[in-house]
Amino acid sequence: MLVVRLALRNASRNVRRTALTALTVLLGTMLLVVGMSWVRGIFGQFQAEAARSTGHVRVTTQAWAEREQLQPLYENIPRTAPLVQRLERVEGVSAVHPRLQLGVLASKDGGELGDTLALVVGAPLAYHRDVLGLPERVAQGAWFDEDPQVAGKQALVGRALAREMALSPGDKAIFLGRTQDGSMSDVAFTVVGIVDTGNVLYDKQVYVDLERTRWMADIPEGALEVLVYGEDYQAAEELQAQVALALADPGLAAELALAPDARLIAQAWSQREPWASALKLVNAIVGIVIGCIVFITALGVLNTMLMSVLERTGEIGVLRAMGLGTAGVLALFVVEALVISTVGGAVGASLGSGLAIALQGVGVDLGGAASNLPDTMPVNRVLHPLWSPDLAVSAFLLGLVMAVVGSSTPALRATRIQPVQAMRARR
Repeated sequence: MLVVRLALRNASRNVRRTALTALTVLLGTMLLVVGMSWVRGIFGQFQAEAARSTGHVRVTTQAWAEREQLQPLYENIPRTAPLVQRLERVEGVSAVHPRLQLGVLASKDGGELGDTLALVVGAPLAYHRDVLGLPERVAQGAWFDEDPQVAGKQALVGRALAREMALSPGDKAIFLGRTQDGSMSDVAFTVVGIVDTGNVLYDKQVYVDLERTRWMADIPEGALEVLVYGEDYQAAEELQAQVALALADPGLAAELALAPDARLIAQAWSQREPWASALKLVNAIVGIVIGCIVFITALGVLNTMLMSVLERTGEIGVLRAMGLGTAGVLALFVVEALVISTVGGAVGASLGSGLAIALQGVGVDLGGAASNLPDTMPVNRVLHPLWSPDLAVSAFLLGLVMAVVGSSTPALRATRIQPVQAMRARR
């Protein structure tokens, strides 16, 4: 208690130095809250979009997964209906959707064929509706017709691709692709609507019904991948284990008409590239950001606490002569720094939380800069930080860590002061 009372008294003796120390911790804590909110928000959106667009767990043939960049259509799953039915019975599965993605040359009807490269996403309309949420994102035109025959000849086109091709609702677009045996295949669709997803990747795609895409690729009952969704994308690896058990049935290959040497695999979204590498990069960035802020703030605390030690050399000598041991001297300065940092950290966490919450509601619109991002990255045009109470608590605790780290060197310096030398120097 003596050390605590001395620490509190010392904190109030030099108001300017105490305020400077508290301000240093305040700014560091505030930056931590805001910075971690932005990192969590940006990369959280990135991860959520990645899991949404590629499935929490994806089932494909191993041969297709190994050569995914080449999109070998002949490495497909010939029959997906039995697989979908089986996966829907797996515990934790909320939805299952087969999907075909075809790279095509696209043009407006009447224009030169092959002017534009595009990606046709063929899936059940339930996938476009429930997973991608396209009905709410139709900026022009309408959703697919209720008649399946009519809907099969319609397409939703992403905003960026529609602008590039000068397409409007009601126009016809021709897509030239290939079948699984490599022959050319062209299909004409009526553009029923233009969708503005707010996402760089999705706005450059074409969304059509699965059956029409199967006809285009000459895969009558199959797909390249079957996307499995659970309740939480962050639990994808647990879901992947359940799906893998369902795929282990030896009779499944015959039901799906797989080739004798074909093998199905299940992959969680976080295990696939580029997401696996991106997650490691995110963790590295978070560590670097936190480390830099903690280091700079601790350096500021060190400077102010070192000034305190130099100013009180004689006093420390008297306390040592009166019996205050090395541990007591060490605790004296550490406790003083903790007292100051508690106030500065609490205020900084509160201010940082307020700023993060305000930005969370507004966001930052990348505008035209979003078009310069890689086409393979599902990044939203409007970025939002993501604040939560645990961020404020973590930043506050890190503020205390800054105080301990910053005050340790001055405190150790104080423990080496000898009573006689200190009092002689301060006579």
